[in-house]
Amino acid sequence: MGIWGPKLYQDDIAEDVRYEYKDQLKRGKTNEEVTEELINSNEEIILDEDEAPVFWFALADTQWNLGRLLPHVKEKAIEYLDDGSNLNKWKREGGSEKEYKTREKVLRELKEKLLSPMPEEKKISQYRLYKCQWNVGDIFAYRLESEIAKKAGLFNRYLLIRKESENIWHPGHVIPNVYIQITNDTELPKTKKEISELRYVKSFKSTEQTKYLFAMISTSKRMIPNDRLEFIGNYTDLPTPKDEYIPMDGIEIYGVFWREIEDIVIDRYLTL
Repeated sequence: MGIWGPKLYQDDIAEDVRYEYKDQLKRGKTNEEVTEELINSNEEIILDEDEAPVFWFALADTQWNLGRLLPHVKEKAIEYLDDGSNLNKWKREGGSEKEYKTREKVLRELKEKLLSPMPEEKKISQYRLYKCQWNVGDIFAYRLESEIAKKAGLFNRYLLIRKESENIWHPGHVIPNVYIQITNDTELPKTKKEISELRYVKSFKSTEQTKYLFAMISTSKRMIPNDRLEFIGNYTDLPTPKDEYIPMDGIEIYGVFWREIEDIVIDRYLTL
């Protein structure tokens, strides 16, 4: 974990606690549920005498700011504020006098805040998560019409985009992992055999591995250029690339936003 300054959130632990707490509230969990999960998942940190105070300071401060400070969280934060262990850590580890004074002020003000009347509970907006409705095996044709396609000699040819599986894009959008092929001319293939003979576009290539899957990022329906897509059909039994690298523990998949699909795919088609 990293510490880059004396202020409360100039610390990876504090930042992570604040982010995770708010993130889980946005997913619809209750204050009590999120708090219990945070405590359970950070047990190692809580048992560390140097890191525990930072955890409780960040959690108490974040809850107070949102009008949700729980009594046992407040109690633990005040306990560590009173025992001075975190401030002593700053002195022990040789920080500058200025940093020490700043940390002292930060912790003093935090205690004053936690002992003061809490603000009204703030409303937390829930995530609006999107799920792409494509089925595994669905193939869509996307005509190449950009200037980049013209320069590459691919103008009016088609990308064939086939859903292979699903992926999760933060904070929980369900997006398709796809294989992408490019037609040999400006005509769409008419049979499964013609589709299977088209070259797959690589998403990554090194001396050890070659990857073909792309994750098409879409966090709302309007991000998908449906006016540019033509449904070709559903083919769940098309062959996959023979040299595709698929490790036993899964595969990291290259994410592409729809607005950059021509740039990215054409670049990889020409260079990989």
